[in-house]
Amino acid sequence: MRRNLILILLALFVLEGSVLPWLIPGSWQEQVRLAPHLVFVFIIYIALYINRYYALTFGLMFGALHDMIYYGHMLGNYTFSMAVVAYLAGLLLGRGASGLAQTLFAVLVFNFLLDSLIFGIYTLFSKVNVEYTWAVLHQIIPSLFLNVLFALIIYIPARRFLEGTLRPPREEEQD
Repeated sequence: MRRNLILILLALFVLEGSVLPWLIPGSWQEQVRLAPHLVFVFIIYIALYINRYYALTFGLMFGALHDMIYYGHMLGNYTFSMAVVAYLAGLLLGRGASGLAQTLFAVLVFNFLLDSLIFGIYTLFSKVNVEYTWAVLHQIIPSLFLNVLFALIIYIPARRFLEGTLRPPREEEQD
């Protein structure tokens, strides 16, 4: 099961960095900055439907990959942020988000928290010089729409996959 999760997350990682930048129109990039976090959305699903320890582990692994490959000017930002927010999601809502609305709301809140934490760390180390309100309006909210749309698209297959892989056998099946 872990191998399947890693393969799915690697595929999303490649898709996030190679295909999606070509699909986002260039005229949009002048007005807003869209940051798809496909891997993080799936890690949130892992936190909600498996457990927080898997989410923490995958957050550390793929956050480090993000830091090294996409955002190399400051290592550790995505590693820390993705791991902490994924663990927090599993801690607060693990096995708690039962329906579509609750899951999408959790994805929305934790993506907002991830982007805000990343912005806060960049601000702390003087890597950005914009106001937080500008970042929310031009970076975080547009990215939230994209990430929640992706979460909506993959909701049913991801939930079936994640719940099906860890569902314990019934008593009738154990005999």
